[in-house]
Amino acid sequence: MTLCRAVLSTVLFCAVSAGFPSAADAACSDKKILSMSDEGKSVKAIAKACNMPAAKVRAAIESDEGNADASADASTPAPAARKLPSGSGLASCDCQGTVPYGEKAPELRCQSGISIATPCAGYCPPRGVAPWRRVCS
Repeated sequence: MTLCRAVLSTVLFCAVSAGFPSAADAACSDKKILSMSDEGKSVKAIAKACNMPAAKVRAAIESDEGNADASADASTPAPAARKLPSGSGLASCDCQGTVPYGEKAPELRCQSGISIATPCAGYCPPRGVAPWRRVCS
């Protein structure tokens, strides 16, 4: 009689446990969830097909979107610092020697990428040369 109860208990346990799917069989992988989502299936449809709660499906999809945004942000360079508009002075007027007025030179700080030498009011002793500075063209 004792042996019969042990066998009956084991058979009953196996039958009941076979009726419930295990956790490993129930859930789809994140890759499978994402592929179903890319195919246009709704969260509810994916949850039903994978036999898992909709919240877990939604979390898997959102975590992938967050990773995609982070990788996109990492690959996109930061916006460049604003460059100076035309007419912006690059330095104060000074007696820096002679320069042909209107001379153009490359300048990274300007939007146009070019600066122009311009005269300033006054004079530089002892030769009386006018002071000058560079402005963005």
